[in-house]
Amino acid sequence: MSEQAYYIYGRNAVTEALSSGSEIEKIYILYGLHGTNPIFKLAKSNKVPVITFDKMKFKNLEDSVLPRDVKSQGVIALRTMAKTVDLGELADNAFARSNKPVLIILDGITDPHNLGAIARSAECAGVTGIVMPIRNSAPITPVAVKASAGALEHLDICKVTNLVNAIETLKDKGFWIYGADMQSTRLYSDNIYDRPIVIIIGSEGSGMKENVRKKCDEIISIPMSGRINSLNASVSAGIVLFEINRQRMA
Repeated sequence: MSEQAYYIYGRNAVTEALSSGSEIEKIYILYGLHGTNPIFKLAKSNKVPVITFDKMKFKNLEDSVLPRDVKSQGVIALRTMAKTVDLGELADNAFARSNKPVLIILDGITDPHNLGAIARSAECAGVTGIVMPIRNSAPITPVAVKASAGALEHLDICKVTNLVNAIETLKDKGFWIYGADMQSTRLYSDNIYDRPIVIIIGSEGSGMKENVRKKCDEIISIPMSGRINSLNASVSAGIVLFEINRQRMA
């Protein structure tokens, strides 16, 4: 295993990695596992070696390379570290797909499960890329890839040293910046998304950093009526992103 490689697991994650052209070094499959023909076919077309293990060998592999108590579904792949893109390339790729693209900035999302869940909703909603700071961000781990159901394989990922500078760059390229925050009278459901946009999702504990918040063109909120006045970051992202889709399809 090279220093720039890591393991992913689960049928969806491995299938999406193969389908997207990601650099897979090898695939391990539990011998006799049903429903793996599509993976074998994709692996063959991508010239990726497939190794079958009996139950004992496969269990030993799971124990040695995967987080504790995860379910691999009998499929594990060793893949080259996911490539990141620079901010200019991310923006150019977004405009190549749509004249009103949607991007996401993650400010302080440190849980790999949240990263994966946000990526899954984002890709389903047509988002083309995610921007996150190098520091204080969840790494792209097997847990994140599995939680994304393979969506991280289809999104441009850009890691930056300074979110404020990244926001300024995206503004210069024509994007409007929307920050999701409880403290706003502007509702997420208002008709305000008819342009290239970036949605900023802050951490569940403290939200967006103040210097990031000040750079937003709009602060939007999701109304709540329960006793617990907060949502999981991935849930908030999904609500906002699919409201954008709903408005644009209306």
